[in-house]
Amino acid sequence: MDIGISTACFYPELFTEDTIKIIADMGFKTIEVFLETASEYREDYCLRLRESIEKYNLNVYSVHSFAVQHEPFLFDKYGPRKEDAWQTFMEVVKGAQILGAKNITFHGPSRKWFDNESSELIEIAAEMNRLGRYAGRNGVALAWENVYWCLSHDPGIIEQVMNKITNTDINFTLDIKQANRSRVSVEQYLEVMKGKLVNVHVNDFSPGNMCLLPGHGQVDYAGLYKTLDKAGYRGPFIIEVYRNNFSSYDELARARDFLLSAEHRQDG
Repeated sequence: MDIGISTACFYPELFTEDTIKIIADMGFKTIEVFLETASEYREDYCLRLRESIEKYNLNVYSVHSFAVQHEPFLFDKYGPRKEDAWQTFMEVVKGAQILGAKNITFHGPSRKWFDNESSELIEIAAEMNRLGRYAGRNGVALAWENVYWCLSHDPGIIEQVMNKITNTDINFTLDIKQANRSRVSVEQYLEVMKGKLVNVHVNDFSPGNMCLLPGHGQVDYAGLYKTLDKAGYRGPFIIEVYRNNFSSYDELARARDFLLSAEHRQDG
């Protein structure tokens, strides 16, 4: 089992480039790089970041951009704003390519701006097709993530959009805390993500606590592993929490060890 970690866990305390050595020193090998702002999408920044990643022998599985800066506007009805968002998206794709990522974790359109009208979902599907094709031509795939404040919070909407998509370069990221916030079970998301799930963000939660480190809440990880195994998932599990969810970096390593021990409990 491959337990990785997102550089986002250290935001805003550390700059993205400063997380690499710390992550490597904790013994992680797989990372999701969260590019936190537009200046981090630039080619020169990503080239420098790649040098550090290679120095510490880390593997970039996925890239996540600061989605609220541009992703909702990829579906905007105002042409110039949409074009600006596309320019940013192309920089993110280039950055992912430079870093060697297989996937881009993608939020997609905000649910505040859309309803469930068929015509709007057709437009969204067409844009998703276009985005997926562009990413695919550059060697990466979109991994559409279930997010509470996005259309992807609803498995029914995901299914309607995907039924209108012909692109094979659109996959999925499953986020545990976001599923809980949306009051949707993992099993419901898996029904629509089926064989296209490529990334899982792991975290925990309890009543009154939206996000916690794995092992500090009520998630049954042994049961989760069984569910995902039956669904055919063979990818990594990426720890993604907020900086206020832990006091010391050692807690992140202990969360990884907890997740590995849960695998043994599943086997038992």
